[in-house]
Amino acid sequence: MKTLVSERGQVVIPKKIRETVHIEKGDELEIDVRGDSIVLRPIRRFKAKGWRDYAGIGEGVVEGHLKDRKKEKADEDLYP
Repeated sequence: MKTLVSERGQVVIPKKIRETVHIEKGDELEIDVRGDSIVLRPIRRFKAKGWRDYAGIGEGVVEGHLKDRKKEKADEDLYP
């Protein structure tokens, strides 16, 4: 598959390739040079589309904090 380099050095990645590797508008790509080849690799990051996408991310964090705090409180009571 071929593409052209624009005057400003921009390259269009053909739609079929973007769909194959799930690249969307605004995605970041890592660029590596290997010999005389250029390798583009998508940088995968968590993308939240809404607040519901964050559900479960901190699961256990609050419980762990409360457990630690209870232990600290119990230790304080034992050793005033």
